[in-house]
Amino acid sequence: MPVVESKRRLQTTQGFYRNYVKKFYEDAHRAKKEKRPVAWVASTFPIEILQAMDITPVWPENYASVCAARKVSLRLCEAAERAGFSKDLCSYARCVLGSILEEKDLPEGGLPKPDFLVASTGACDTHFKWFQVASRRLNRPLFLLDVPYNTTGAKVPEDYQVKHYVAQLDLLISFLEGQTGRQFDMNRLRAVERLSDRTSKLWMKIQDCRKAFPTPMNARDAFSAVFFMLCIPGSEMSIKFYERLRDELKERVKNGMGAIENERYRLIWDNLPMWFNLRFFNHLNSLGAVVVAETFSHVWAGGLDTSKPLESLARKYLPNFANAVAERRINLILRLIREWSVDGVILPTNWGCRMMSIGMTLLKDVIREELEVPSLILNVDSTDWRNYNEAHAKAEIEAFIEMLRRKG
Repeated sequence: MPVVESKRRLQTTQGFYRNYVKKFYEDAHRAKKEKRPVAWVASTFPIEILQAMDITPVWPENYASVCAARKVSLRLCEAAERAGFSKDLCSYARCVLGSILEEKDLPEGGLPKPDFLVASTGACDTHFKWFQVASRRLNRPLFLLDVPYNTTGAKVPEDYQVKHYVAQLDLLISFLEGQTGRQFDMNRLRAVERLSDRTSKLWMKIQDCRKAFPTPMNARDAFSAVFFMLCIPGSEMSIKFYERLRDELKERVKNGMGAIENERYRLIWDNLPMWFNLRFFNHLNSLGAVVVAETFSHVWAGGLDTSKPLESLARKYLPNFANAVAERRINLILRLIREWSVDGVILPTNWGCRMMSIGMTLLKDVIREELEVPSLILNVDSTDWRNYNEAHAKAEIEAFIEMLRRKG
């Protein structure tokens, strides 16, 4: 007798938004009300330093995904466009800038106003221009971490790049001490890094569980659960959640219970999802296809050596995709195909994040030439559904799966 779909849902991730994301924003608003320091922080920024100084971090990028999931992101993008921001601008940026301009009826009461903003040049140009605009609009100071480009694309950056990054961290610490009136404590950073390192290791063990046939976890659960890796890695809460998730996945693997009933095609998803339409992955599942790995799930983890806390942060954050040559991304996808036994790769061209969509044709060609694995380039947007045609996307996916069926 087939297992009903509700029983295939992971217990650990059920109610994830209500239990964790909503609480995260409630805690951030409480911190603001109690006059504890709150910072807006961009991805690729060394969040562990903020956690070590008991600064509450909130992530505008995560908030944009919340707004998309709650179906208000388009209204906020349009508010930003009416204020003169181009429709071609990053949809995350338009969404969050729109939330500054239009403060009514916002999910979770909107982002709490920051005491200061911090961002890194290690992501994309839009990041630091977006945060500069927000800084001016909110009249709050901004610190930009000047990150050298990782030309090697290697896992271990060059020594001179690490030294430059560490020098920037020294400036960041001085800035944070000035803003908060608190003294930085290196031992406290080491304690946070131990938690973050444990979080990263657990997250990668979770990804390893997904190598099993059938895979125990699909993309919808992964895109929820990565929240802890991204937003609060150096916390006990992150460790406890990932321990529960790991244990549940190991039990599923032991019992041969997959994320879907009849797994036939194993896929990789590159880039961000359509946060406003995560049900799209259900359609994939109905075709016997399941996403067993996402590049997004593999870019935030990184080991930390507490004997060299600042250098360790440099080596964790320097090699991210946005700050490295194309080979970094190519090598990751090729490894995922081999180790996760993948049949096909979906390469979304995200009109709301052009930086993450660079090189899709190159990726497709290399994957085919190296491993003879087919790929599909799919037009999507993570936040603004005006750039997304669901009927067209489904038709392309169905044709791709049919091609895999004939190939197999």
